[in-house]
Amino acid sequence: MKRTAKIVVILLVLLAEFVWFAWPRVSAHGMAGEPYRNQERFAALVASGEHPSPETKAAFDAEVALLGKHIARRQLGVFAVVLAIDAVGIYYFLRYAPKTTA
Repeated sequence: MKRTAKIVVILLVLLAEFVWFAWPRVSAHGMAGEPYRNQERFAALVASGEHPSPETKAAFDAEVALLGKHIARRQLGVFAVVLAIDAVGIYYFLRYAPKTTA
């Protein structure tokens, strides 16, 4: 395979990964489907529904903010692992040359 074809393949794979990373993730479960601090978040939601006040709303907003930080950290970790795998894969893909038999 020529070097330009290899570069095109690499760019296509990187583009597909970028689309995968940038595409909005829509969950049918919403926040309820995320197990991180689910009980605390649900309790804050119930408390803000039963006794609406600025304090209960602030508690629920704090739980949602914690969830957002958790998801952002997890996405950054996944992105770092994918980049590391890409770097190794690109290196070996560019260095690969089929063995010829004489």
